[in-house]
Amino acid sequence: MKKILLLPGDGIGIEVVAAARAVLEALQGVFPDLRFQFSESPIGLGAIRAGLDAVPEGTVEAAKLADGCLLGAIDEAALPKGTSGLGRFRRLLGGYANIRPVKAYPGVRCLCPGLDVVVVRENTEGMYSGIEFETGSEGACAVRVITRQGSEQVARVAFELARGRRRRVTAVHKLGVFKRTDGLFLETVRAVGAAFPEVELETRNIDACAMELILHPAHFDVILATNMFGDILSDVAAGLVGGIGLAPSAVLGDRYAYFEPVHGTAPDIAGKGIANPLAAILAAAMMLHHLKEAPAARAIERAVAAVLAEGQPRTPDLGGTATTTEVAAAVAARLAP
Repeated sequence: MKKILLLPGDGIGIEVVAAARAVLEALQGVFPDLRFQFSESPIGLGAIRAGLDAVPEGTVEAAKLADGCLLGAIDEAALPKGTSGLGRFRRLLGGYANIRPVKAYPGVRCLCPGLDVVVVRENTEGMYSGIEFETGSEGACAVRVITRQGSEQVARVAFELARGRRRRVTAVHKLGVFKRTDGLFLETVRAVGAAFPEVELETRNIDACAMELILHPAHFDVILATNMFGDILSDVAAGLVGGIGLAPSAVLGDRYAYFEPVHGTAPDIAGKGIANPLAAILAAAMMLHHLKEAPAARAIERAVAAVLAEGQPRTPDLGGTATTTEVAAAVAARLAP
C-alpha cells in the first residue's frame, strides 16, 4: 500500500490533482498488486482562508510521512505580503533539486519535434532565497544566495541523471556579472563533474544558452542551473514542445520529495473545468518512478503519449475543446501493463 498525499492547493491545482488521482485510481485496475491510500491536506491560499498558515505544520508533517506527495499549485501572488508558500514548503522538506523534463510528443504541433531535455534547477537558494528588504522609501533589495553545499547537491543530481541519458551536462551562469556567486557555483560543479568522467561538462552564459535553446535545442541533454535561471529556461524549453500544460516536475531532497506540474494556478480558467491535466498526470508518473514502480509509471507515460498521438481529446491550450475530466478519462482508458 502506497500512501499518497494530495495537496491540490489553489486555482486549477484543485482540478488537475483530481484528474491525476483519477488516473492513479484506474491504474490499480491494471496492476492488481499496486494499491494507493489517498489523503489530502491544505496548502496555499486555501489554507489561509481556512484560518491556517499558508504552509500548515500538519501539511508538512503529512508530506514527510507519505510515500508520495502530489502538489497542484499555490497562488503565491494572492498570499499576504511577506508570506512564502512554495519556497517555504520546499525548504521545510529539504527539496534542493527541481527536475523538469521537457519532451516533445508525436501528434502535438510544436517548434521542436523530437526534443528531449531535462532542466535540473537548484531549488532553495539563488534569487529565490526569500531574503528581501526595503532600503528606504525609494528602494528594495533581494539577496542572491549561492552556497557550496547547495551547488554540490544539485550538481550531483544532474550528473547522475546525465549518466543514464546522453551524458552531457550544460552548466548555466552569468559569471561576468555574478563573479562571486556564479564563480562558486561553477567551481563546485566542476569539482563534482570530476567524479563523472564519462559525462561531458560544458558551460554556457545564460544569454547564450537561452538563444541556443531556441536555435539548436537538440544539442542539450541535461541543463544545470541556479534557481531563477533554471526556472526561466525550463519554461522556454516547454514552449518549444507545446507549452507548460505538458511539463511535469519533481522536487527532490535527501529524505523527502514531492511532484507537481510546472504551471501555476491559472486564475483566468480556474473553475471552468478546461485546465490541461497532463502535466499533473505526468508528475504522478514521475512520483511512481521515484517509488520504484517503473512499470506503472511507464503505463501512464504510454497512455498520455497515445492520447496526444490520437489528437483527441484535447483541452483548449492544445487546440481542443475537451474538459479536464474528459482528458483524464481518456488517459485512464488507455492504461495497459
